Amino acid sequence: MKIAIYGKPGSNNVNAAVPELIGQLNQYGFTFEIYERYAAYLTENGYLKEMPITFNRENADITKYALLISIGGDGTLLDTVTLIGASGVPIIGLNAGRLGFISGLDKHEIADVLIALKSGKIHCDYRSLLTVKSQRGLFDLQNFALNEITVHKKDTSAMVRIDTWIDNDFLSTYWADGLIVSTPTGSSAYSLSCGGPILMPNADNIVITPIAPHNLNIRPVVVSSRSVIKVRVSGRSENFLITADSRSEILLPNEDIIITKAPFQIGLLQPDGHTFANTLRNKLGWGMDKRN
Repeated sequence: MKIAIYGKPGSNNVNAAVPELIGQLNQYGFTFEIYERYAAYLTENGYLKEMPITFNRENADITKYALLISIGGDGTLLDTVTLIGASGVPIIGLNAGRLGFISGLDKHEIADVLIALKSGKIHCDYRSLLTVKSQRGLFDLQNFALNEITVHKKDTSAMVRIDTWIDNDFLSTYWADGLIVSTPTGSSAYSLSCGGPILMPNADNIVITPIAPHNLNIRPVVVSSRSVIKVRVSGRSENFLITADSRSEILLPNEDIIITKAPFQIGLLQPDGHTFANTLRNKLGWGMDKRN
């Protein structure tokens, strides 16, 4: 079984554990390749004694790997989604960030994960994504997001007007700093910080959450994942911003944006016993009550 290891160059608390990870991969009979920029960083900074076999983003055949191990925070894992796309290659997220909501496995669990992988005592959580389209095209062939598609104001303090339709039925005009359209996975990210609800990862829904709306009666809304969402942004600026997870592009005034559920999913591998309910309790402190 061949495994891809992806990380970003930079200091984190898992880099020192990479030699242990490599040793255990060898011990359990796995072969591996490391993203070249991350491998170079690890070698130059003494984490690895010699340069391992590597791959690069530009011409990697991701389908030759049985899975990908993402080393970093949720942002790094979201970056791997653009690498994997619709290939069906599942991801294991080792957390080297602050919260690690998606990449929820800690470095001390590396051995347990590999043993579970070898024994088959591991399950795959399939997560839905969103795609975004416009008449001129956006994000090239990577017009999808695991967390959210967001439209924002840009270069101005003035709020923007966001007209929104659901299945060609006019929903509302939002006067706000922006609008978040999120997946169930993304419901615990930016949308949550703006007052949106948390959805279970397997929920068949999409959340629409305004950012700092200037209407007291405007609230987040949950719609079917089969819905076609159209948004049109206008305001005092000549340019606005649209993001797909951590990637961004300029959005033009009155440009129609179509957001739908993607035709493929991303698989997150978790050892048996790791559940979303556990993550809610451990990462967000749910149940932190002396009566419990």
